[in-house]
Amino acid sequence: MRDGVIQAAIVAGGRGVRMRPATDLLPKPMLPVAGKPVLEHLSLWLERSGVREVFMCLGYKAEAISSYFGDGSRFGLKLDYRVETEPRGTAGCVRDLLNAREGGAASGDLLVVYGDLFVDMDLGRLLDFHRGHDGAATVVVRETDHPLDSDLARLDGDRIAGFYRAKPGEPYDNIACAALWVLRPRLLERVPVDRPTDFGKDIFPAAIAAGEKVMAYRTSETVMDVGTPERVERFERLWRARR
Repeated sequence: MRDGVIQAAIVAGGRGVRMRPATDLLPKPMLPVAGKPVLEHLSLWLERSGVREVFMCLGYKAEAISSYFGDGSRFGLKLDYRVETEPRGTAGCVRDLLNAREGGAASGDLLVVYGDLFVDMDLGRLLDFHRGHDGAATVVVRETDHPLDSDLARLDGDRIAGFYRAKPGEPYDNIACAALWVLRPRLLERVPVDRPTDFGKDIFPAAIAAGEKVMAYRTSETVMDVGTPERVERFERLWRARR
């Protein structure tokens, strides 16, 4: 990092099957939410938050995204597109950025956010929290209204003790990972290069098992998954109520 600046990676390569048939024509991050593609909302939040360099990790219908955003200058960003030729998973595609980020500020910590999120939170406070500990990662967590299909976190103070999925009829803590985290390079070095992997299912649990600290940043700010028709509808209702 240089003078508090951080690079970001947006994971936006998935097929978006839960949003079909709309995603037969457009990749999920390009579907309109509150008048703009959700990926545009996300890009504007990053720019407002002081991020200037963004890697877009793409796959399905990548050209629809790159043709819309171009070099990123229209949004105050410098964009670097990385298009996977075979599925790498949410962690694998970010691991592939290590070589691209070598040297200077590029070797510092990395903000990772999934491309189907609407975010309106204070990034500076998150980064201050992250810089105040020596763990391998900071994961944003918050209460969720859809716990049965979320990656939930078991917390030990500010430290994440484990991840799990809720099961009907069994007790659970309603604290979910928000698909937004800050990573130190040593966490990415744990990601295998020879197979697809996922942060929540594979990499974070393996790091915890190895004794690494994965820290939880709890927030009630807006970090909303808009990756299903029902969640888009709920978001639109909340958006209209704010106007």
